Amino acid sequence: MSSVFNPSAGHEPAVTSSTATKRAVGRQFGRAAASYDAHAVLQLSCARSLLAMAPESLPIPRAADLGCATAPLSRQQQERWHEVRWLALDLAPAMLQEASQRGRTGRLFSPVCADAEALPLPDRSLGLVFSSFALQWCDPAVVIAEAGRVLAPGGHLLLAVPLRDSLRELSESWKAADRRPHVNDLPTMVQWHDALATEGLSTVTQQTLTVTQHYPDVRAIARTLKATGADHVQGGGGGLTGKRAFRTMLDAYETLRTRDGLPLTWRVLFLHASKEVL
Repeated sequence: MSSVFNPSAGHEPAVTSSTATKRAVGRQFGRAAASYDAHAVLQLSCARSLLAMAPESLPIPRAADLGCATAPLSRQQQERWHEVRWLALDLAPAMLQEASQRGRTGRLFSPVCADAEALPLPDRSLGLVFSSFALQWCDPAVVIAEAGRVLAPGGHLLLAVPLRDSLRELSESWKAADRRPHVNDLPTMVQWHDALATEGLSTVTQQTLTVTQHYPDVRAIARTLKATGADHVQGGGGGLTGKRAFRTMLDAYETLRTRDGLPLTWRVLFLHASKEVL
């Protein structure tokens, strides 16, 4: 293997049609870089569970973590396959800078600022594409096509992604207040499976997990979402909200309170797929 892996060699990344949205997402996550590790409890737990699903070996010793954030799992990823060289890809430069400052990137785990829907990587250049809690912002058809393109024959895709109906308590409470979108309408499991089938990626194993966290109040929920960069709403849900609408939402959410606090539920798909060996 060459001592230097040039991620852009042999491929010019496509220009996506949602540049403005991607920039907004990147800015939102960038602002959360310093606070991400302290609040991303669920994200890190899911990433560890996904890594536990990984195969023993890879067809070629190159891998990429798409939407790596601060790369909190980099050491475990490198320990899993000692000979593998990793690319830590994220849309937010501030996340990669935070990863570097925390000593998580280096010669074997190189940071690359890039869009998962337009990877600056050659065809068939990776043995593994790994992504946890990052691709829900993407079009499944586009991002899976890119993953399939860069995977070598026999390569693996490991994906953990929240599904539609995640954060349903927050979404339903806002519906009692106004008709504006306040929670992203995430892709469904069917959309992810359709994208895999189109690209000829076969499911090795999968599971769905429903996780309910509890918070003392709505403001604590909002702080956690903001601290992990997950508060960006596509389709114009941001901006000022009237006091009456906010109060109505709070009252609606309070009807869901349990002895543990206010619930917030995530539905997460864990998926291991492989590319056909030609």
